Amino acid sequence: MNNGKILLTVGMLLLSRFLFAQWEAGIGAGVAIPITGYSEVVKSGWLLSAEGKYRFGKGNFAVGATGHFTRLQHDKDPADALQNVRITIAPFLFNAEYGFSKGRLQPYASAGLGITFYNINYDVSPTSGETIFNVSFTMMPLVGVRYAATKNIYPFIESGFIFIADGPPVGFPKADKLTGYNSISAGIHYRFK
Repeated sequence: MNNGKILLTVGMLLLSRFLFAQWEAGIGAGVAIPITGYSEVVKSGWLLSAEGKYRFGKGNFAVGATGHFTRLQHDKDPADALQNVRITIAPFLFNAEYGFSKGRLQPYASAGLGITFYNINYDVSPTSGETIFNVSFTMMPLVGVRYAATKNIYPFIESGFIFIADGPPVGFPKADKLTGYNSISAGIHYRFK
C-alpha cells in the first residue's frame, strides 16, 4: 500500500470522527392537547417523538428532522355528529434550533416546516363509520430546556405547537381555521462525541 492511500484513509477516518461528533439523536413522549377545530371534537391524547440533528460550530445552532406519532381518541362531545372520533397524526418536520446557553441548563428555541399525515375515523351510525386520510403542510414553533447530565446525555422537556395548514375536515367545527395540537413532551438526547 502506498503512502497516498494510507494518508487518504487516515484523513477520512479523522474527518468522519469530526463529523460524527456533531450528530445528536433523541426520543421522547408526552401529551398532545388539541387546538381550534380538533379541540371541539376530541380531548387530549398522547404522542411519541424522535429526532436527529446536526450541530454546527460550538453547538448553539443545529438543523435536523423531527417526527411525531400522535393519537387523539377520546370523544369530547358524545352528542355531536362525529361519534367515537379517533385521530392519528404523524407530522414530519425539518427544523432549525438555536441554543441560548452552554451551561448545565440549556434553553433553546426551534422552528420547523414539513408535512403531516393524518387519519380521522368516526362513526356515522352504530354499524358504519367514515375514515378521512390526508396530507397537509405543517409548521412548528417550539421551546424547551435541556440538562447536560453528562457530555453525551441530555434529558429535555419541551413544548411546541403543530399547526396543520388545511385545518380540520369539512364537518368539524372551525373547519376554516388552522388546527393541530400543543405538544408537551420529555425525553432524552444522546450527543455522539
